[in-house]
Amino acid sequence: MATPFLVSAFGFFILNFSPEKHVFAQPNENWDDSPNWNLAVEKIKELENLVKIQDERISVLEKRPTMSELRSNVELQETIQRQNDRIVKLETRISELEVMVTDQKAEAIHIEPSEEVPDFGQNIITPEKNFIRKERLLLQPTTVPVETVAFFAYFSTLNVASSPHQILAFDKVITNIGNAYHPHSGSFLAPRSGVYVFIWTIRLEGNNYHGTELLHDNNIINSIYLNPGNVIGGTATGTAVVHVNQGEDVLVRTGDISNGGILSDTNGRSSFAGWSLM
Repeated sequence: MATPFLVSAFGFFILNFSPEKHVFAQPNENWDDSPNWNLAVEKIKELENLVKIQDERISVLEKRPTMSELRSNVELQETIQRQNDRIVKLETRISELEVMVTDQKAEAIHIEPSEEVPDFGQNIITPEKNFIRKERLLLQPTTVPVETVAFFAYFSTLNVASSPHQILAFDKVITNIGNAYHPHSGSFLAPRSGVYVFIWTIRLEGNNYHGTELLHDNNIINSIYLNPGNVIGGTATGTAVVHVNQGEDVLVRTGDISNGGILSDTNGRSSFAGWSLM
C-alpha cells in the first residue's frame, strides 16, 4: 500500500536533482550535508509515516463489523433473550408444582389414624387407602402452558418485485406475538418447534403478473400465480400447514415468472401471516 507514496517521493527527488539544475556530486562531497538531499530524506520519512498511519486506519476499518453482521448479532441476542425468558417461566412453574407436591404429601402424612368404618357392605375406607389415593393424584401428569406465536404484516406501499426469487419483506407489522417475524428481512424465525399455519395474499392489476412461493428452510412448500390479463385487478391467496423446527425460517418470495409491482393500499392489502397451531 505504500508503493504509490514512495514513487511520488522518488519523483520529487528526481525533479529536485534533474540535469537541468546542474546539480552534480563532487568526488569528495558529503551527501549528508547537502540541503536538497536532507530535504528529500525528510519528505520520504514524512510520506512513510503518512502511509503507516493510513494503513493503521484501514486495518481498523476492515476489522469493524458489517451491517449484516450487526443485524445477525441483534437477532441472535433477541432469540437468546426470548429463550432465557421462557426458561425463567418454566423454572418458576416447576418450583410452584414442587411446592404443591410437598404440601399435599405433608397433608396426607399428617392424617390422624381412625378406626375402620364399615360402609354398609361397601369397601372399607382407611387412612392408608386415603394416602394411596392422594399419591395417585400427585402422579397425574401436568400440562406446561405453551407460549403463543402469531404475526401479521403487509406492504405499506407499492412493492416493485420484477425479478425472480426476490424475497418479499412485508414491512408494516400489525401483530408479532413472540417477536418471531422480522420485517426488515421478511422472514419468520420459529422460536420453538411445532406445527404452524401460514397464509399470504398478493394483489395485482393491469399487465402485472406474479408467481409467489412460500419457503420453509429453503424448500418450496406452496405457490400461487396471478395474471389479471390487463382486464381487472384481483388477489391470490396461498395457505400452508407445516411443522417447523426451532430456528428454521419461513418466508415468501417471487417465483420464476414475475413482472411489475405488487399493490397494497386501503383498497386491498398484500400481506403475510402465521401462527402456531400446536
